[in-house]
Amino acid sequence: MTAIGCVSTDPIEPPEVSLVDLGFVDATLFESTLDVRVRIANDNPEPLILDGAVIKLDLDGRNFGKGTIADRIEIPRFSSVVQHLEMHLSHLAVATKIKGVVESKTVDYGISGKVYVVTPSGSVKRLPIDKRGTIDLRGGGPLEFQDDPPPPETVD
Repeated sequence: MTAIGCVSTDPIEPPEVSLVDLGFVDATLFESTLDVRVRIANDNPEPLILDGAVIKLDLDGRNFGKGTIADRIEIPRFSSVVQHLEMHLSHLAVATKIKGVVESKTVDYGISGKVYVVTPSGSVKRLPIDKRGTIDLRGGGPLEFQDDPPPPETVD
């Protein structure tokens, strides 16, 4: 008799992706580059292997840019990693959108897109991501990021 390995059939929870930091890297006449750092959290009881991601950034409801992660990343179970990605913005987009963001005391942000996760069987599954939060621009210190509060827990 041959032993057959156990493969979990539980669905994979999409990783939670939240904004950690952002800053301008480079600016030319026609384009600016943002360095965006995101935290990717794995709430699964097994390690999660990401095989790329496409992430869009919104600030105050305005689409600011899109970046990709091409690296294969392993996120340990019940853990997280911080990943850098570059977003390229046309100067026209920056000029029309950044003024309102800079004048705000707080900025609502959104991260959406998709991540590609390697399943236990070895196939790649596309999972959606969507995260909202607020950046506090007041004060002279580092930017403070606040994620939306979690939904209230229900008690049976």
